[in-house]
Amino acid sequence: MRNRTLDILGFLSQSLEDERDLFYDSEEIWEELQIKGYSEGDIQGALQHIEKTSLEAPGPFFSDSVPVHRAFSHQEISYLSNKVRGYLWKLKVRGIIDHALEDEIVQKALNLEEPATLREIKTVAALTVFGYEHKTQGSKKSFSTHLHLN
Repeated sequence: MRNRTLDILGFLSQSLEDERDLFYDSEEIWEELQIKGYSEGDIQGALQHIEKTSLEAPGPFFSDSVPVHRAFSHQEISYLSNKVRGYLWKLKVRGIIDHALEDEIVQKALNLEEPATLREIKTVAALTVFGYEHKTQGSKKSFSTHLHLN
């Protein structure tokens, strides 16, 4: 299982390097990885690893002095449930995302065909944070931080 997770993380990192839009559409990710022979369990395990390493511990944006409130537009409120908005707030309170990353996550969620569920927003958030870390730390350094599977 660990090797398959590492392979999937490598695929996602390469997708970022290639600047492919695939990275933020979970449906396309599932299809592409399944074509490559990964099972639903393999893919789910890799995404859970990204969520665990990227979305659970206090992040680099934590600050007592930065307000975390966001006023959602009517469109955002109609497309993002209370649970989804609450989850985004939790990520911001923990300093995992800042205002800019929250905006990026919200925009990606608004581009989904259906309103985002909590599961989908976690995937979008995890991949967005993974992509942000990948871009800011350089592909080798960022990828190596995600290789430490627990």
